[in-house]
Amino acid sequence: RAASNAAIAARDAGRVVACLMEDVTVSVARGPVLQGREASRIAFAEQFADRAFAGYVREVTDVVVDLSSPTRATERGRWTGHWRHGNSEQTMRGIYEAEWRHTELGWFIQSEVFTSLK
Repeated sequence: RAASNAAIAARDAGRVVACLMEDVTVSVARGPVLQGREASRIAFAEQFADRAFAGYVREVTDVVVDLSSPTRATERGRWTGHWRHGNSEQTMRGIYEAEWRHTELGWFIQSEVFTSLK
């Protein structure tokens, strides 16, 4: 998650989605459901092109590995997004849950759900 946060701060859409499976499903808070890594890359690239977008930070609060099938894990946490509009800043917060799968190439996100609380 730290690598993903760093990629968001660097506005590098390719690095942001490097941890996503090709067929990932991402449910965006107050937004669309994105199907596939490329759809997520495009969505991040569009946000990074928006001068008002200041970034997201995701903070892990809990990780649970399925001991009956150690190729699966669930990550839960909090996210915060920031946008600047002139002299003011807008903040949006929420929680997220990510389903991780272990493959021969390492751990990748199969699905993510982001909900907004503000």
